[in-house]
Amino acid sequence: MSGQRVTFVARAPRSVFGRICKWTFVGFNLLMLVLLLTNCAVVIPYLGSEDPDVAMGAGLFGAMLAAGIWMAWPVGAVVLGVLTLLTRGRRLTLEQDVPRS
Repeated sequence: MSGQRVTFVARAPRSVFGRICKWTFVGFNLLMLVLLLTNCAVVIPYLGSEDPDVAMGAGLFGAMLAAGIWMAWPVGAVVLGVLTLLTRGRRLTLEQDVPRS
């Protein structure tokens, strides 16, 4: 009977720095989502103001804040995402002989 082997492929757990990077990535994305939704919730009531200056100011403020969020979100997600991928645990390949029956 030929010696058959079973191969297991797994990843080692992340290091402390890797876990910090991963949760920073998740937290950053959640924070950006909350900021974007908060921007809408805060600005929308002022857009319907009877004073056109208040409505225009709220619209400009909301647009500038949204533009800032939409510029920071992709850059931060890419930087933190790459850092998260680079701090994964090493790939482990384990081999074991198949027990005889």
